[in-house]
Amino acid sequence: MYGPSPLALAHRFFVLLGLIGGALRVWLQIWLHQRRGGEGDSTALVAAEVRFAERFVAVAVRFKGGLIKIGQVASLRVDVLPREVSDELARLQDRVEPHPFGEVEAQIVHELGAPLASYFTSFEREPIASASLGQVHAAQLPDGRKVALKVLYPGVERSVAIDLVAARVALWLFDFLTVADLRTVYREIRDSILGEMDYEREGRAAEEVARNLAADPEVFARVRVPAIHWPATRRRVLCMEFIEGVKINDRSALAARGFDPQEVARWAVCAFLHMIFRDGFFHCDPHPGNLLVDAEGRIGIVDFGMNKRLAPAVMTMLRENLLATVTRDEKRYARSFLEAGMIDARDVAAVEDVAKLSFDPSYYNLTPRELARLDFGEYLSRMRGQMKRVRSFRLPDGIVMWGRALTLLMGLASELAPGIRPLDVVGPYVMRFLAGGAASSPPASVPR
Repeated sequence: MYGPSPLALAHRFFVLLGLIGGALRVWLQIWLHQRRGGEGDSTALVAAEVRFAERFVAVAVRFKGGLIKIGQVASLRVDVLPREVSDELARLQDRVEPHPFGEVEAQIVHELGAPLASYFTSFEREPIASASLGQVHAAQLPDGRKVALKVLYPGVERSVAIDLVAARVALWLFDFLTVADLRTVYREIRDSILGEMDYEREGRAAEEVARNLAADPEVFARVRVPAIHWPATRRRVLCMEFIEGVKINDRSALAARGFDPQEVARWAVCAFLHMIFRDGFFHCDPHPGNLLVDAEGRIGIVDFGMNKRLAPAVMTMLRENLLATVTRDEKRYARSFLEAGMIDARDVAAVEDVAKLSFDPSYYNLTPRELARLDFGEYLSRMRGQMKRVRSFRLPDGIVMWGRALTLLMGLASELAPGIRPLDVVGPYVMRFLAGGAASSPPASVPR
């Protein structure tokens, strides 16, 4: 079976150790700067941060695997990372050169235990998509149905294992320099990446999301979730319904089909808010590459590898926190953190101060276009300054991915529907969520 050699894996690990050393030097410079009270010229410090981020991006693009995924998630942690580093990491894209077809075919045959002709009447050698962990090929079943076959790269598990060891060492080293508990961040990143390499898990996630969305017929009529073809699905091979469509952010293609980008965006946001606020089980990666608009204007949601389920206690914390935000209640805001075990009692006053900053009226119910005009560098600098006082802060499981999904949704709304006010779309879901409501029990079968 194809895959990286032991020598290649050893080389990868030593390159990652070099990255950790470079990151440690940068963080020590930050720590010394903070010990001096933040006085003096910070230009050299910012330049060092950017150089490190550029080096990480170059290594991630070269080695692929888990490094791209780690960088993508890390880019969203603007509460922990300097803004310059987050901006540079945001350049990482989960699109890479495909593997040779011979390697991919060998992987499929190994997983299915039979030649391609035993399962498919035709199979396209050129992939329709390729990413850091696997690639997708179009094929046709004996009954004439067109399917998409997602294949995990041979040996990628070994590369990811090396990446995760390096990430664990790095986050352990830097834990004392940050506000959040990076050990929790590591566990969430690890679980997400390992979950993405289990395609049977991804298939079950797609079916669960489809059942949940079907509880709201109005939303479900506007979306499509690919059906899973289980006879040709294994842990490293996923066979699913092929959805023909254009990317949700392709304005010219949408216009040619007579679809309003703002209306399309509204229904996409509604579908994800349903997952996030009603179901507590959601697709974590709503970027345009995973959202297709078919000939009927329905939004096809694909790639369910990155998914997350929030525990009831976390949902309760989010509900209390959101209620406190809506009512501008600093004490309730801090209490929600305390009751969820996110902070110790000694930090309640500090979190109340963070709440006062978060409740600044100038940030209330802005459109994506208005949001884009704000100086978020200044806002995040103030927020980080306050959060440094919260020494006991701990992130509950699921919050990193919850934040990622909401951040990507806001970016999608900003691009396609800059005039939509968040409360106009979020309102019905938030009100039901605040009232303690959830989606009704999903039906036994999913309407198609």
